[in-house]
Amino acid sequence: MPENNPENQNSQEKEIEKEETAEVEVSEEKPKAKFTFKCTRVDSCCSERGPIALTLWDLEMWARNGVVANFMPYIDIYNKPNGGIDLILKPLPPPPKKDESTDEEKAKKDPFVTPPIEDLLDVKCPLYNIEEKKCLIYENRPLSCRTYPLEFDGKNFIVVDADCPGVGAGEGMSKEDLKEMREIAKLMHYELTRIRISLPVLNQVISSNFMQMLMKQQTEAMSKISDLDKEKLDEIFKKQEEPHDHNHDPEHDPNHEH
Repeated sequence: MPENNPENQNSQEKEIEKEETAEVEVSEEKPKAKFTFKCTRVDSCCSERGPIALTLWDLEMWARNGVVANFMPYIDIYNKPNGGIDLILKPLPPPPKKDESTDEEKAKKDPFVTPPIEDLLDVKCPLYNIEEKKCLIYENRPLSCRTYPLEFDGKNFIVVDADCPGVGAGEGMSKEDLKEMREIAKLMHYELTRIRISLPVLNQVISSNFMQMLMKQQTEAMSKISDLDKEKLDEIFKKQEEPHDHNHDPEHDPNHEH
């Protein structure tokens, strides 16, 4: 048998030491923080939530519970800057300050004027009572609220609001509670994907049908007016279509004396 070489033994011992050191370093890596959550019912989240995405699951739940009409004043379509469309609970604009009269003046001129949704991204949920710090629809709250601040992107779970007071609050979550919250987050991802596929199609179909209905109503209305009224309308349309000749317009003639 070959004799053991002292140099080989030293090199082998060094390799073993390196492996042991590597194992210790790996074992000493900080473990990932365990997600725990308990809603503290403070207004820091709901008072600055902005638009809340809705799903077909939410609409079906409200229909079953007979409360759809209660939500109608707050439901809106959000055409997002990236080209997507979301169905949302739209925040109500805050009341104007005393020194801000521009919005009031605009409202008087156009009663249908509303601030763009981009200006309401940090405004409270319309169904949260900030004085009583109470959700007015807690039993019928949307999926987005049930899973907040945990979300699922199709691969990983993400805490979208690490500053939420409920994150890390209490003595931790039971396995059952954590599992339920993750399942809701997965359901939210699925339902949000489903409505984001459906909504653009439905929006286009409804808009097309609405335009056809308006054209039909206009045709029916035109068929009921008298011949004399039709002649008057034709004259009005002809005048509007005629090009306006400024050369023969006394108001635009520099030589015309007023």
